[in-house]
Amino acid sequence: PKISVDTSAESFLHDDDPAKQFYNEFRDQFGRGELIIAAVHTPDALDSDFLLRLRDFHRALEEEVPHLEEVRSLINARVTRGEGDRLIVEDLLEEWPETPGAWWELREYALANTLYENLLISSDARLTTVSIESSAYSSEGIEEEIAFETLEDAEDLEPPAFLSGAENAEFVHATRSVVERFQGAGFEIQINGAPVLQDQIASAIQHNMIRFVLLMVLIIASLLLALFRRLSGVILPLVVVAPAVSGTIGSMAIAGEFLSAPTQILPSLLLAVGIGAAVHILTIFFQKFDAGESKEDAIAHALGHSGLPVCMTSLTTAGGLFSFATAEVAPVSAIGYFAPIGIGLALIYCIFLLPALLAVIPLKPKSSGSAGKNRSNTGSRIGGGLVAVGDFSIRHKRAVLGVTMLVVAFGLAGASRLQFGHDIMAWLPETHPLRLATALFDEELKGSMVLEIVADTGVENGVQSKDFLDALDTLEGELLEPEDGADFSVGKVLSIVNIIKEINQALNSNDPDAYRIPEDSRLIAQELLLFENSGADDLGTLVDSQFQIARMSIRVPYMDPLLYSPYIEKTVERFKKKLGPGVEVSGTGFLPVMSMTINSVIVSMTRSYILALLIITPLMIMFIGSVRIGLVSMIPNLAPIIITLGIMGWTGIVVDAFTLMIGGIAIGLAVDDTIHYMHNFRRNFLQTGDVRRSSAETLRTTGHALLVTSVVLSAGFFIFIFAEMNNLYYFGLLTSLTIANAFLIDILVSPALMALTHRDTTPSD
Repeated sequence: PKISVDTSAESFLHDDDPAKQFYNEFRDQFGRGELIIAAVHTPDALDSDFLLRLRDFHRALEEEVPHLEEVRSLINARVTRGEGDRLIVEDLLEEWPETPGAWWELREYALANTLYENLLISSDARLTTVSIESSAYSSEGIEEEIAFETLEDAEDLEPPAFLSGAENAEFVHATRSVVERFQGAGFEIQINGAPVLQDQIASAIQHNMIRFVLLMVLIIASLLLALFRRLSGVILPLVVVAPAVSGTIGSMAIAGEFLSAPTQILPSLLLAVGIGAAVHILTIFFQKFDAGESKEDAIAHALGHSGLPVCMTSLTTAGGLFSFATAEVAPVSAIGYFAPIGIGLALIYCIFLLPALLAVIPLKPKSSGSAGKNRSNTGSRIGGGLVAVGDFSIRHKRAVLGVTMLVVAFGLAGASRLQFGHDIMAWLPETHPLRLATALFDEELKGSMVLEIVADTGVENGVQSKDFLDALDTLEGELLEPEDGADFSVGKVLSIVNIIKEINQALNSNDPDAYRIPEDSRLIAQELLLFENSGADDLGTLVDSQFQIARMSIRVPYMDPLLYSPYIEKTVERFKKKLGPGVEVSGTGFLPVMSMTINSVIVSMTRSYILALLIITPLMIMFIGSVRIGLVSMIPNLAPIIITLGIMGWTGIVVDAFTLMIGGIAIGLAVDDTIHYMHNFRRNFLQTGDVRRSSAETLRTTGHALLVTSVVLSAGFFIFIFAEMNNLYYFGLLTSLTIANAFLIDILVSPALMALTHRDTTPSD
């Protein structure tokens, strides 16, 4: 199977999440609801020449865009009027005006129509919109289905799938193609909407994944070449890790998992982690092989020295990432399942495939000559520098730990200022056309986001009740009233109330004073029946076929959905209070789904950090073989994460679906350095009984590999600063910083901790 990309708002929620389930029910009933809005700038949107061009644009969209449900513009804007006892519902330009007088009447009608304002045309008529709605359902495989002949057959069919990411891309790209063809002076078009945003992020994911994997391979190859100075030292780690990465992506495809904005980091993450494990084994192997040992002895020595720590670090890294499995943000949860699979595969290949390759490929030792001396001198200088840092830490152990505690306290203070959010639009650069279009919509049309309120009366024809409609009408007026101290105002409200008022006005000689809800529920039902019989299909987007459920769409300006959470709750409560206890009220649509994701981010962050600690701490105790040392070893593991959270808090970097992963990833990776140091320190201490000598020997033999793996991991994440999206930039920068801090704390703080928890003894026999 081929893996697909899904960047929809609802993809951040699990399938069994009530908010996602209700949103799917909403789309089943009322359609996808997420539109591409094309805003067309012109000196006069009601000029006859402009409208001719708009008609051609409208028709081109209808004819050329796949997966299309409907196109709405001034061309087919609804006109409801009465002629005697007849109700006529037609398109605004169903008949093209032939005289200046007819054009003037059309202008007056369009500018006076309150439903058109800020929906189809701006108040100054310098901007008009074309709404392009896609089908809610996928058409993939539909041609292969066999038509059923009985009701029983129909009941056995699975419910249709919603529009796929690939189909959304086709829908958006075809729309862009039409837009580009019609773009020009006096007809300047900007497009906006959730489908465009989803496609933009999906395109960035596909582009970024390829670019980042290539960049990481290039960086890793350069670092490995600098470390080993031999081609085999570059090729072998990449050959070992590549099948682990491909196997992980393949397992995602088999499991039906989608690639999303968060999961795009998996290939780069697995490359960095897998290479790090291979480097530890290869470093010891080449040290011994170049020193004159046979290939077989060097392999055995490398596995004996680093095999257990590599297994331990792989388990703790997998454990740290597995903490994401319980995340309420679906893509983050997917990382919690599939990243450990990849790390497990990388470990298997590293322990079994790498030694086998070393055994069969021809290798020559490089221990003599000036090149060998230069490498030896370089290694000695690096090892000597690390030993000096460790020795300083031991000599000034209390001062080192005191300063560390102060830095951690500063980090905790900053962490208390953390802000949460899920602003997908902010992932794009400020100058991105989509962000500029959103700002335009907010300014000219008073809103670019929609909050959907669904009211279920619980009874058939409940929506036709006079009391229910009056309550909706009152709520609409209240929503449009600016609130004191509010950061925004509602730009437009649409519901069945607007249609009923239109019908009533039309059936009362088009009298503007009759633009109101009739006084009798039976009259309301009769007028709605006339409207349905006129051939209009607008009711289906606002009520269900039984007139039991009504929908109200509230258009608001774009802001971080976090800021709308209180407004959504307040609005739903306002509806419940006004409509009474017999009516079930819910909020849904793009805005509430995004808002729910923020709550999931907060819960997921807390849960994953706690679970990571519960998984990793016992593993550290078990591997090190001491409860006291195991608990102490968590200090250098937690300090880098606290410092990073503090930096985020002090600098105002928002915790979102990306940055929440930093802690879980960092604790899993930071533990690697600690395990290698602690494991080798305890082994050396059992032999020497001397803290300073044990630390020096550990840093001299293992420190070089720790430095290289930390550089590889840090550089691997640092490449994300070249991403097109801001969220990846911050994720890469902060994760890279955390890994670098973890290495520095390990070589500076761990020796001090060992000096405080161990006393020099007589060497054991």
